[in-house]
Amino acid sequence: MAQPGRVSLTVDRVRYIVGDRTRRGVASSWLAPASTIKAYVQKAHNFALSESTDTPIIMVGPGTGVAPFRAFLHERAATGAKGGAWLFYGHQRRAADFFYEDEMESFLDKGVLTKLSLAWSRDADKKTYVQDKMREDAKDLWSWLERGAHFYICGDAKRMASDVEKTLVEIVAGEGGRDEAAAKSFVAELRKAGRYQADVY
Repeated sequence: MAQPGRVSLTVDRVRYIVGDRTRRGVASSWLAPASTIKAYVQKAHNFALSESTDTPIIMVGPGTGVAPFRAFLHERAATGAKGGAWLFYGHQRRAADFFYEDEMESFLDKGVLTKLSLAWSRDADKKTYVQDKMREDAKDLWSWLERGAHFYICGDAKRMASDVEKTLVEIVAGEGGRDEAAAKSFVAELRKAGRYQADVY
């Protein structure tokens, strides 16, 4: 463990306007650095780094889904992991929503993070999501999988997770020369082998 005895929270404050009223998240808006809170730990079963530090990892964690991957990167820095690490991160606006930007840049500079693919859905007329970035780098992503990379996804279960899995199947089909059924089977085998892990909510 890179930071034993320490628990870090990644909280995205909910705030929006309806009519003339500003609405705030019931919990997120009232949580301050000096707050004392009661919490419990819920284990994410079957969501962990490979025992081999030579194993490349691909992480998809938009929004607060980046939280476990921050921990993964700290752990890999502490153990001197040599396998590549690639993070797909996205949110609405880079200026306000790039969680841990300085830390991620530092990981890049030190070689702990090999590649950082960023997607901002409100910074341009065309919305860009993490799955769009996956498609842009389909050839490279397939190459990582062929080298034995483990694929991790964390975040929204309703839309993002299923969109990312569909995109992964498309990439396996297109770059791996498989039909849709064979591509789905390939992804299922990744999951069975512990190389595709999801922590979605």
